[in-house]
Amino acid sequence: MGDYGSGMMRGNPDGGGMQSRTKGQRVNVQQLKLMGQGHPTGLTPNLLKLFEPRPPLDFKPPVEKRKLPAYTGMAQFVSQFAEPGDPEYAPPVPTCETKAEKKDRIRKSKLDQGAAKVAEELQKYDPQSDPNATGDPYKTLFVARLNYETSEHRVKREFEAYGPIKRVSTCGKFQCRWTYSSLVRCLVVLIHLQKHVLRKSWFTAIIYCLLGISQQGAKG
Repeated sequence: MGDYGSGMMRGNPDGGGMQSRTKGQRVNVQQLKLMGQGHPTGLTPNLLKLFEPRPPLDFKPPVEKRKLPAYTGMAQFVSQFAEPGDPEYAPPVPTCETKAEKKDRIRKSKLDQGAAKVAEELQKYDPQSDPNATGDPYKTLFVARLNYETSEHRVKREFEAYGPIKRVSTCGKFQCRWTYSSLVRCLVVLIHLQKHVLRKSWFTAIIYCLLGISQQGAKG
């Protein structure tokens, strides 16, 4: 079988395809020869400029080696060194406060501040001059967890069925600035609040409750 791409198979007896292919090969060979004559790598002149070396550095004479001062001894300074027994020989090690010591110091500081505040409040304490104090502490009833919309008239109307009521007073917003946690702690002593008129120790316990500390921790 013959080559279909040849000139003989296409009906060209002159073989024009063979001649044209030979001419193309000749052109490529000539181009390769020209490139080889320019530079061994075959790069064009514009690319060879990128690889040209820089101009050489200017010649500078070497630096003259100068004579350095000679080493001297230290025997003359030995008498100034610190010796055992001198304060500079072994300085004291600085002591740092540990985390536990810092926590204990802050706790004692808070207890001292709380005790000072309790002592200050005890000096100001005068139940006889309190305008909101009732006459008889054993005839006073405290009602907790009332609705904010409940009025004094309604409270008096509800409790008049059990006996005569002399006075009804509700706690205002300026008197109820406790947090929820403080309120929960103080609900235990709510019924005994009025007893501080007769026993002064009850007032101290209430102050400690409001401050959030225990009497045993304050004494310790």
